[in-house]
Amino acid sequence: MRWLTLTLTLLCGGCALPWQAPVDSGSTRADTVSVGGGWIQTRLEGPEDGPAVVLIHGFGSHLGVWDSVVPALSEHRVLRLDLLGFGDSSRRPGDYSPEGQASAVLAAMDAAGMDEAAVVAHSLGSTVALALALQAPERVSRLVLLAPWVYEEQVPWAYRDARAPGVGELVVGLWHAEHLAWRFEYSFYDPSYVTEELLDRARSMLRRRGTRAAALATIRSLGLQDRQDRYAAVSVPVLVVNGREDKVSTVPYAERLVAQLPLARLEVLPWCGHLPMIEAPEQTRRLVAYWLSKGRP
Repeated sequence: MRWLTLTLTLLCGGCALPWQAPVDSGSTRADTVSVGGGWIQTRLEGPEDGPAVVLIHGFGSHLGVWDSVVPALSEHRVLRLDLLGFGDSSRRPGDYSPEGQASAVLAAMDAAGMDEAAVVAHSLGSTVALALALQAPERVSRLVLLAPWVYEEQVPWAYRDARAPGVGELVVGLWHAEHLAWRFEYSFYDPSYVTEELLDRARSMLRRRGTRAAALATIRSLGLQDRQDRYAAVSVPVLVVNGREDKVSTVPYAERLVAQLPLARLEVLPWCGHLPMIEAPEQTRRLVAYWLSKGRP
């Protein structure tokens, strides 16, 4: 494996993935928040005096993934956002670690006037939510983690190899896009959810300059091996929701996280893969609304 890594490094090491051009478009719009040299796209909905809720999407996703959940939160002040490097947020060199993304979430909360909020997160967004709860515990009242992708052992082999110089440029530059349809089918229990419309939107996002560079920066800055032992310090109530047929974040990892967290509860949804808000929207809405309003661990 060492010789292969060295060969790929020599072949690809100088082929850096391109970042977004250094322009300021988007940074002055009312629905964006400036973060360092870039910005994050936000959407604020619901009554101004409602309980605050922040929704954080997963890897390769965007704020629109929460469309089925938001109607159940009509009495809440809901803040959705695109993490740095995803959706309509900027794709520039910067801090793409969970702590860096958590700082961006805090900036969005500040801009929305949210001193404290419940946080609902999906997949890799769960790592950001946990980092946020550890970084600023006074700003987080409770958590809902859907299909949490938070352990080093959950990282696919291709993304593990992508940490090596040169190899990552090859993996994300080629494999990441070429196997898009397969990755979506792997994420759903019911493959009929993988429509051309869904794939076209994902392809459109991948074509944006800087998307692959940001994805690689995210993979390389995860640091889950060093981070995962700290989750036990999260002291707020946490609801973990996992699809029984989820092959990306399998139920044993959800059970492991619940056992690690001091105030946690697990709900497993049958006939559901990695995106419960899409495959099991009614159950997901019910669980999220319950936990945010009157749930107890």
